[in-house]
Amino acid sequence: MYDGSDSSLILDIVFIIVVLSLIIFIFNCSIRKLLNVERPKWFSNQYVNDKHKKYDIGIRVISVIVYMMAVFYFIFNSPNLGMETTLYLFVIGMVFLAIQEIIRFYMEWKYLKGKNNYLFTLFQLIFIIALVIVLIRSGFFGIFHF
Repeated sequence: MYDGSDSSLILDIVFIIVVLSLIIFIFNCSIRKLLNVERPKWFSNQYVNDKHKKYDIGIRVISVIVYMMAVFYFIFNSPNLGMETTLYLFVIGMVFLAIQEIIRFYMEWKYLKGKNNYLFTLFQLIFIIALVIVLIRSGFFGIFHF
């Protein structure tokens, strides 16, 4: 558990990131194969249509504004910027990510008839939300305590 004096904190965090990335990668590959869904290019925005693109850009702009407001709020109103502040900012980011994925799910369901992309997006969203809940409830697998 991290108490401010452990010099191996960075290694623990890197290890968790690598393991979680591997778990998500394996889950995504398995679900894609099961649902017969093509893998998109790395770091590409695959919009279903122009309406989806407008909603996605709007949510990104709103999320940046809300995130900046939250950062300023915590800087000016919190005596110390500890792990709780970091957790709040993490949750804000995850909420906006979930909203984006819910909109992607809806657009794929409504406009991509005959494809299973919407199911992949739904399963991926549920899996990542469950993973985040486990991470937070376990204190990032015992590294932190909240």
